[in-house]
Amino acid sequence: MSVRPGLAVCLLAVPVLLLACEAPSGRFDELDQPAPPPVALGPATPRDQLPKITDDVKKEPEKPKDACGRGSGRDPGGNCVPLGLRETEFVQRVQIPAGSFVMGALPGDYGGLLAREAGVIRWSGQPPRQASSPGFWMDLHEVTRAAYAACVAAGQCTEATCPEGQEDPASKVAPEVAAVLPQTCVTHAQAAAYCAHAGGRLPHEAEWEYAARGVDARIYPWGNEIQDQIPSAIYPAGHVREDTSYFGILGLGSNVVEWVEESYDPDAGLRPFLRAEFRDADGPAQRARQRFERKIVCGEDNAGCEGPAQLPVRHVLKHGNAGQRNGGRDVYPPHYPGFELEGWAVTGMGPRVGLRCVADLGPEDVALRVPAPVIPVPLARTEGSLQIFGGVAEAVTQAEARRFCAELQVPELSTGALLTGWRLPEQRELPALAGSFRGPGPFWAEDGAVVQVSEIKPIPQDAPWMADLSTPDAALLARCVRTIN
Repeated sequence: MSVRPGLAVCLLAVPVLLLACEAPSGRFDELDQPAPPPVALGPATPRDQLPKITDDVKKEPEKPKDACGRGSGRDPGGNCVPLGLRETEFVQRVQIPAGSFVMGALPGDYGGLLAREAGVIRWSGQPPRQASSPGFWMDLHEVTRAAYAACVAAGQCTEATCPEGQEDPASKVAPEVAAVLPQTCVTHAQAAAYCAHAGGRLPHEAEWEYAARGVDARIYPWGNEIQDQIPSAIYPAGHVREDTSYFGILGLGSNVVEWVEESYDPDAGLRPFLRAEFRDADGPAQRARQRFERKIVCGEDNAGCEGPAQLPVRHVLKHGNAGQRNGGRDVYPPHYPGFELEGWAVTGMGPRVGLRCVADLGPEDVALRVPAPVIPVPLARTEGSLQIFGGVAEAVTQAEARRFCAELQVPELSTGALLTGWRLPEQRELPALAGSFRGPGPFWAEDGAVVQVSEIKPIPQDAPWMADLSTPDAALLARCVRTIN
């Protein structure tokens, strides 16, 4: 969405942060006209109440000549320059500078009862880890229905159709409002085709997450706290200005869930630290997935129904909490419950699934790097004579847990040296680790299973660990330690 005069001169994330600037073309002025929300699930800040850019500039303190803020990058000569904006037919694109960032999410707790009961992997984004991204261009807001309709008219896209029984969110609004809503009910294949038509591609997960959270490890695109004024509804693209990311990108935490390029792998966050696969081909997680796929194809009464011959390929969906991730599918089976096995129900609904595009830097573009350093993230914590790896394997048998630890190689924060020799802890070692190991579990130990037990709810982190009577083939959690030499 272009920005009208006054607001078009610059995008402002907060009063002291002046983001990328470009003179408006005026071609998109109609998109900025106030429009009634298609669903009344929460107010967006009216445009007439948004801070005026001129007022904010007056309040901004004078910066040192070489100061680089969020809306800036350093060019190859080390000079601080504004981030670029590039205008395309339906959206402006923001230049994201190259940089490092914190990728992934930290679980709120390490409760393993659901893994034991259903073989579920809940925290696909963990552990938090440092990642890097080259520079690229990203759409300022989601792809609109008008933009997608133009692709269909050009014969490069197919019509987007909501799954049977699910209402198109634009079905009850005026055509002029529908045109500026984010396009939803698109499959991953349709999203990729649109981005190719628009001279780009779908973002990689790391690119999406970097654009959302920047270098300061924020949880949500706008910061670290839930904002009640940001509605859980579908609004015109770019309308909810409170939802502005580190780099000034709009709508990454509200509006629609978005496709990214990668196929969904529930262990993707752990892969960078593993030398080889640790799960058995017929382990608890795989069996749980097969049961789920059979049920949503065959229904509850599925005697004689074999289900799919192969597990379907799913692709990653991103939304809101930047480190979270979930899998979505192009084809909805007949008994699809509206959510994936891993949960996060909003992603299973076609009317909430949309897209935005990115593009690689061209030879004519000046490559920029982000001026601020990334917050360091240690992958191992030291407690006495032991180190604890920050990642957790979910829904694993004891044999899979041992294999997970044995295959770990974890870079040390200061030197980058690979730390090996990881193993399951022994039960006798857990009291000394209680402050960092986190529970309540149950977790695998080398000599059995352990769980924290307490009458206090929620269970305190330092609650005592007790033996659990799970058998070796149970699906529990696994966390690894190593002895410091």
